[in-house]
Amino acid sequence: MKLGLITDIHEQVDDLRVALARFKQERVDQIVMIGDVIELGERLDETCRLLLESKAIGVWGNHDYGLCVDPPQELQRKYSRDVFEFMGKLRPSLEIEGCYFSHVEPWLNPESLFDLWYYDGPPDEHGKLWRIFHAVPNRLMFAGHFHKWLLASPDQIHDWHGEKAVKLDQGRYFVVIGAVCDGCFATFDTVTSELVPLSSR
Repeated sequence: MKLGLITDIHEQVDDLRVALARFKQERVDQIVMIGDVIELGERLDETCRLLLESKAIGVWGNHDYGLCVDPPQELQRKYSRDVFEFMGKLRPSLEIEGCYFSHVEPWLNPESLFDLWYYDGPPDEHGKLWRIFHAVPNRLMFAGHFHKWLLASPDQIHDWHGEKAVKLDQGRYFVVIGAVCDGCFATFDTVTSELVPLSSR
């Protein structure tokens, strides 16, 4: 299965349109949104409409939580049906073809608002890697949240910053996908284990 991976859109509709068009060109089977659709709410209707049209699935991020879990009446009156249709489908985490997706690191609980907003910088030493790789059994884990590319295995942070395609066919990996709001997105082939970083800029 070929996945189109997007995260941290933050209502940057122009970059999102480029990503969706590229996914169509690449013939992805499924688009996976890894959290943080919303920014200030000014282009949220359009953002969610595009995601619905693309049949994207995904997980909520720290910015999205209030629209996904029991949104108050005042918010329900503020935004269109498309917003709540898409946001209502988002999950705390997803597993697809054995891959684990969550907006935050897998040791954090994405159903806890406190954990969703936890930020101690990206993992950068062995203790932080240990808690990631002992949190879930999946061989491959994908996240967003940090607005940067990152590739880690249980014993190291790799010298990779989204500049080239990479094969994830041996061992276990934790991957942070670059943010759509910075012009970044990716494809991942679950059969070949090839991750291809892409850019709209």
